[in-house]
Amino acid sequence: MQLALDSVSLAYLLGGVGILLEWRAYCLPDGLGFRRWSAIGALLWAGQYLLLDAWTAGLTMASTALRTLLSGRLEKGFYKHWAATGFVALFAGLTLLSWQGLISLLPAFAVINTTLALFYLNNRRMRIAMLASSLAWISNDYIWQAWPAFVAETVAMGINLRTIRKLFANS
Repeated sequence: MQLALDSVSLAYLLGGVGILLEWRAYCLPDGLGFRRWSAIGALLWAGQYLLLDAWTAGLTMASTALRTLLSGRLEKGFYKHWAATGFVALFAGLTLLSWQGLISLLPAFAVINTTLALFYLNNRRMRIAMLASSLAWISNDYIWQAWPAFVAETVAMGINLRTIRKLFANS
């Protein structure tokens, strides 16, 4: 018996592994570890979207992977501000290019809020700010009835809340 994966099956496999890596990221109390695992998950999601011919989603997700990695490397000075501004402009531009009405503001808010949190807040505050991004994604997924993404983001938010509680307990 020969097992062959078509592009849709491979896309869902990549997306499923991406979800697991994102959940792993939220379990880690270390900010750098969180960024590393989250970026790898985002790359897998980008691959998933590109295999499904969802180009805007694929490019946005690939951009978030790069943003997440750079936010941990550019912690001070001029380049940090330019990178943050560049990513905010990129996500605003992608939102304008793919505008579908007011619903487009939910993912736009989520990626821009996360960008600012990653570049400008410490680990604990970053995670708290990302709760607002999670709520925006959950609302977006509910409206679009994107149930796998809804479940994935809801679980990620729960894991993040647990990790935030641990961070406060250890301080």
